[in-house]
Amino acid sequence: MSVERPAGLPPRRTEPGFGSDLVVDLLHALGYRYLPMNPGSSFRGLHDSVVNHGGNETPQLLLCLHEEIAVALAHGYAKARGGPAAAAVHDLVGLMHASMAVYDAFTDRAPLLLLGGSGPADPAARRPIDWLHSATTQAELVRQYVKWDDEPTTPEAFAHSVVRAHQLAHSAPAGPVYVSLDAGVQEQRLPGPVDLPDLALHRPAPPLWPDPAEVESAARLLAGARLPVVVGGRVGLDPAATPLLRRLVETIGAAYVDDRNLVAFPTAHPANCTGDARLPRDADVVLAVDVVDLPGLLADRGRGDRGAAAAGAPLPAIIDLSAGDLAMRSWANAFAAPLPRAVQLLADPLTGLEALVDALDGRRAADDVERSAAEARSRRAAVHERAEAELRAHWSDTPIWPGRLVAETWAAVRDVDRLLTLRNTRSWPAGVWEFGGAGEYLGHSGGGGVGYGPGAMVGGALAARDRGQLGVAIVGDGDLLMASGALWTAVHYKIPMLVVVNDNSSFYNDEPHQVHVARHRGRPEENSWIGMRIGDPAIDIAGLAASYGCAAHGTVEDPEKLPAVLRAATADAVDGAVAVVHVRTARH
Repeated sequence: MSVERPAGLPPRRTEPGFGSDLVVDLLHALGYRYLPMNPGSSFRGLHDSVVNHGGNETPQLLLCLHEEIAVALAHGYAKARGGPAAAAVHDLVGLMHASMAVYDAFTDRAPLLLLGGSGPADPAARRPIDWLHSATTQAELVRQYVKWDDEPTTPEAFAHSVVRAHQLAHSAPAGPVYVSLDAGVQEQRLPGPVDLPDLALHRPAPPLWPDPAEVESAARLLAGARLPVVVGGRVGLDPAATPLLRRLVETIGAAYVDDRNLVAFPTAHPANCTGDARLPRDADVVLAVDVVDLPGLLADRGRGDRGAAAAGAPLPAIIDLSAGDLAMRSWANAFAAPLPRAVQLLADPLTGLEALVDALDGRRAADDVERSAAEARSRRAAVHERAEAELRAHWSDTPIWPGRLVAETWAAVRDVDRLLTLRNTRSWPAGVWEFGGAGEYLGHSGGGGVGYGPGAMVGGALAARDRGQLGVAIVGDGDLLMASGALWTAVHYKIPMLVVVNDNSSFYNDEPHQVHVARHRGRPEENSWIGMRIGDPAIDIAGLAASYGCAAHGTVEDPEKLPAVLRAATADAVDGAVAVVHVRTARH
């Protein structure tokens, strides 16, 4: 990999001499391998400490071309690694740029340590620019969507604040934290040794265990259900979840669906009905395992009238196995939609699954297990038949059908040890990409923020590279163009990846919304493209990628040429390149 090695340093790390040196020593001890950032003078002391005290190693600086990219990179890395991830942003203006990415991390419950600079608190120490770029209680910008924030003003406080922030970020429910380090104290020479906190006494909280009475209630509901359905949510990031989910599903004959844009269960399993949007509503009991947006799981998804009531049968009995409402804040409406729960298992999802599997063992009648399992198999077959029929019907379409793009990308990478860091959210054909279970796909932004994808796919690919895998991403043109500079970071730091650009030349999500509004108002629907289409001129995304140093392939418009181009790009990525394939696709 590309490591920018500092010159003229002693062979071993010396004792800390300045306030920011303490922070770097703690980041090193806590296992923070990288510090993506866009440079700023408010953390120039920390920057120097990473390079000239820590030797630019654990953490290593990763230069990003925008603060939003830096935070999204850390977000993607945190989900892929399952461990410490940090980013650094410049005082007020950098934090303003990064704020949407921080919100994404909050709604996605990603453990992320965000460091910034502030002040100096002492007015006499401020340069003219410091007055413009600092504020009293700087964290007000993100306070409503971080778990905790602090602005320590002594070297000792720096140490305790960083340790506390790490502890809270990784305690359930996980989430981002923000620590703003006083610029003057960063650069302050230490008068003598500073005692650092004993990290063994400041570990993240252990997993929550479910209440036995609630486990019994959940087991009773599931054992007596006509059609039990299990839904896997953010447990899809942890490979340990799949064996537990599989045991539970097979024990009771449940049908299974992945939560939207997550994967926690083997694609080939006969109970996997992912793609059957009606199944959770048709069930009489739903076990939701670490599903962040429970109401969204059961809502009719569409672009209909605002305030229209969801039609259909009454809601099933909901068993919510998660950290519940512990992450809820009053400012954002995220997670606040009301939903009646029959049982709330307030617990770590894996410990809760273990308890449920034990409680259900031998409890459900064999005939009931087979009856519901047979319905799951039938519904799975129907889902796959529909997906295959649609794919066949559009296989030779020009522009290229998004489902074919997915199928051909899968064919190109299926024999590569890979991590899918990003994918289509709406046009993903059921059953085409064969997942083995959790830990193979990183999910979406959490907050629905366009521009998350480029940074997150690089962060995910970084974690994948470090464990010998290839990062693979399918990214939309609008998402990529908001933060295409992330490609430069990937090339510069030699983070190999395959990036397939699904270019429908539109911010297409809103085109159907415009159709709906026009139809409702009796106005021309054919004008829905205005203010949406990215064309005239069409953007040469392959040329843009090449300008960042990527191995660019495309633009591909002929569907018959797609397989060969994807194979060539995959070979480039396996050889260490950032390979980008630009594909013109149909709007779907």
